[in-house]
Amino acid sequence: MKLLNGLLIISIITSNLLAEETIKLEDVTVTAQKKKESKQNIALSLDILDSDDIKEQKILDTEDIVNSTPGLFMIKTNHHGTAGFLSLRGITPTMEGEQAIGFFVDDIYYPMFDSEILDIQRVEILKGPQGTLYGKNTESGAINIITNKPVNENSADVSIGLANNNTQEYKGLVNVKLIENDLFLRAALRKYKSDGYFENRYTKNKKSDNIEGIDSRVSLRYLPTDNLDFILSYDRNDYDNGYTGFNTLAEVLNNPGKVDMDFDGEGEFKNDKFSLKSIYENDNLTFTSITAASDTKNIDYNDLDFSVYDVMRLKTDREIDFLSQEFRLNSSFENFSYLIGAYFSKESNEQTVDFEMRQGNPLYGMPSFTQLTGSDMDTKNYALFSQMNYLFTDSFDVTFGLRYDKEQKDYKYTEGYDKDMSSFGMFSDSMSKSKDSSEILPKVSFNFNLDEQHLLYASYSKGYKSGGYNSLAPIDNQEFKAEQSNNFEVGFKSRFLDDSLFTNLAIYQINIDDQQVEQQYYPDSITSNAGKSTIRGFEFDFTYQVTDKFLLSSGIGYNKSEFDEYKDNILDASGNIIGQRSYDGNRAPNTPKYTYNITAKYNFLKDTYLLAKLNAVGDMYFDLDNTVKQKSYELVDLSFGTTINNIDFKLWSKNIFDKTYITRAFEMSDEWYARAGEGRTFGFELSYKF
Repeated sequence: MKLLNGLLIISIITSNLLAEETIKLEDVTVTAQKKKESKQNIALSLDILDSDDIKEQKILDTEDIVNSTPGLFMIKTNHHGTAGFLSLRGITPTMEGEQAIGFFVDDIYYPMFDSEILDIQRVEILKGPQGTLYGKNTESGAINIITNKPVNENSADVSIGLANNNTQEYKGLVNVKLIENDLFLRAALRKYKSDGYFENRYTKNKKSDNIEGIDSRVSLRYLPTDNLDFILSYDRNDYDNGYTGFNTLAEVLNNPGKVDMDFDGEGEFKNDKFSLKSIYENDNLTFTSITAASDTKNIDYNDLDFSVYDVMRLKTDREIDFLSQEFRLNSSFENFSYLIGAYFSKESNEQTVDFEMRQGNPLYGMPSFTQLTGSDMDTKNYALFSQMNYLFTDSFDVTFGLRYDKEQKDYKYTEGYDKDMSSFGMFSDSMSKSKDSSEILPKVSFNFNLDEQHLLYASYSKGYKSGGYNSLAPIDNQEFKAEQSNNFEVGFKSRFLDDSLFTNLAIYQINIDDQQVEQQYYPDSITSNAGKSTIRGFEFDFTYQVTDKFLLSSGIGYNKSEFDEYKDNILDASGNIIGQRSYDGNRAPNTPKYTYNITAKYNFLKDTYLLAKLNAVGDMYFDLDNTVKQKSYELVDLSFGTTINNIDFKLWSKNIFDKTYITRAFEMSDEWYARAGEGRTFGFELSYKF
């Protein structure tokens, strides 16, 4: 019965299609390698979400992108970028340190990834290390969101959307040509409000995860000559929100939308992004300069004991300032093309964490107190990168890339209390450390065009994720080492049935040294290093234009991520080593065995469609011991849309069968706590184009 509900909807759509005429698929043009190419002609594994996908599947944020990308998975704990972690190809996420996946907007890297992006043209998800193509190094892949540029026209678009949980969404878009053919302005605005999904039974049915905020984006484009293109952009996200909250694992499975807390929690999220992209292009070369800056402020204040008793609370105040400069030069000749680039970034990451013990321990005379910790990480990154391609024959070419990456980290940490706790063995402390590292990262790919319809490639690339410090760990356990990986991939891309069917297959193996692994001691989280790990997997997707009215697509990502050598010390209550545990042969936590999706779209009339989508997630473990398991699950989404003149109308539902699943789980005080994924949501959207 697992798949019957979802497949039933898809089977209804696919019936009675064989008699209809088959037509060709349109080539999808991407800029994944910093030049315009067909997706089917690029020798690397990537997924594309175009403007139709974004509109029809209601893709608004990173979580929606993840649900549409096989092999990509998100551990979700709350709203916004500090509360989610991405896993790709089995390389697991951690709370501390860098993410293995780079998040880019218009080729610009930003350290906070889970904020809403407006006016999206398409999304490119590249799999495997991308350090020879992007200014910022990425170990397991990159998500690049390409927004719509200002153009030489006057147009506008407004929309309203309403959904359950008292969700309201209002959007507006305007494009203005200020000077004919030379200067254009484009602006987008979104206001969003929702009471939330999680019901706090203790506060008399009040929803705990309410959210309200505004997203805005403004771009100014100037074309002084045929060779020059300047785009100045500003984005802002400004939100106030509650806290989703956790409950015991058993209670979440029985009542997934319920929490029991004396305090609903509250949060603020503000994110400002500025960028200037300058492009000079002639018949021989393209030179690109990208200057960018961002400022992110995030405050979370929430219940920490997840009960109706006022025992513990946690307040986290974090600010990240980020500045980057990138230069790229690329050119193409008859048999040879190249890209060379230089990159610099500077990041300041300041965080204060207040751990409130609100009841103390009267039995031992301990008063209520607050533990105050502060961390400050300053990071500078310098890089030179290049990628070249040489065509030896009409059917064989080689791609070679190289990156030199240098990083400097300065770290400060303080720990204290709001009152004198020395009589209970609690003392103030502080530390400061610096870390310099450098790495050379090569890439090579051998590409065979068997004919105009089939491409075979084999590649090797080295991945790297820098080391760092655990800001919530005890002082003597804060530093962790860099992670390095050797990535091997074989891929095959094909066109069949007179270009009405596209298929893509990638098989990979990743050998990791010193894999960064999260050890959860809630509320603390420590990143440590496993000795050696091996990940094996494959990705396969197809798009089939069955008829001119019916489109079918599907993709699957499978991986087996295991620790080869990973041993950890067992400590007693005093912190003394009393033994050792082995995780050898265990699966890495927080990464599912597989993810896949099936999407069927049928156009009844020229501008009317019905779309059904099945998202499936394989089983995974939440712990290193492989004892707490999330079983596989499937979610079904459905949407219907029609256009009449300038009016668009859409009905949609996500998780239409109200499936229960877990997005995050951890152990605290010998009890497992968890957060459920959101249940069924449904609504409509009405828009008008001027």
